[in-house]
Amino acid sequence: GKYFAVVDIDPNDPKDPETGEPLAVFYEKMSKSKYNGVAPEDVLAKYGTDTARMFILFKAPPEKDLEWDDADVEGQFRFLNRVWRLVSDFAANGSTKSSPSNGDLTKPEKDLRRAIHIAIKEVTEDLEGEYQFNTAVSELMKLSNGITDAKCKDSPVYKEGIETLITLLAPFAPHIAEELWHSLGHSSSIHNQPWLEYDPDALVADEITLVIQIKGKTRGTIQVPANSDKSALETYARESEVAQRYLEGKEIKKVIVVPGKLVNFVVV
Repeated sequence: GKYFAVVDIDPNDPKDPETGEPLAVFYEKMSKSKYNGVAPEDVLAKYGTDTARMFILFKAPPEKDLEWDDADVEGQFRFLNRVWRLVSDFAANGSTKSSPSNGDLTKPEKDLRRAIHIAIKEVTEDLEGEYQFNTAVSELMKLSNGITDAKCKDSPVYKEGIETLITLLAPFAPHIAEELWHSLGHSSSIHNQPWLEYDPDALVADEITLVIQIKGKTRGTIQVPANSDKSALETYARESEVAQRYLEGKEIKKVIVVPGKLVNFVVV
């Protein structure tokens, strides 16, 4: 088949400029003969090297081919800008509190600290294992969202989250990470910092989400203590508004409890 350069056709209505026949649009490896190459200098000039690195590492795992996607490049650019604003807002507040232990924390603090140490664990395993950089970048995005939504912005846990995000970001976006690190008042390079280790205690959730099912169909969820045994889970489920609403007037023939996951009421 014949290939056409993007500049020679209308992307919204791709047609052969000579015959007017519709053209097929599909992805292939970049090639000069197929007019689908992307000039590196154009990408670097528009987005910077950190965005280009983030896109390449996020787009595909090592064993797969990378398909260029301008929308995904824009996505990484926006993500790095969100991180920049997040850290800049924190730096402007001048917080210098030290990081805490996991004791005597509020629920929002525990939730954020758990998200922090999950990110440390997952990113570390991705880097040390099969080099799954794409999933590592996904973890950075999750942590960024968790910090943004945190209800404890005056807490030392929040500072721990900000500094953890920058440290985990450093291998992927080294230039931005370095600038953000210094914006927090650090004089040494982020790239000279020891790699983070997760705290196993911080990974333990105080509460879990328990699914309530009636005859195998999910009707709702409730929050219950994470260390609840099967008997306690059944009690929490029976007493929940969800169960009482759907069980009214029905006879319970059997209760199936899957610890840590769900309670299913079989009714007639």
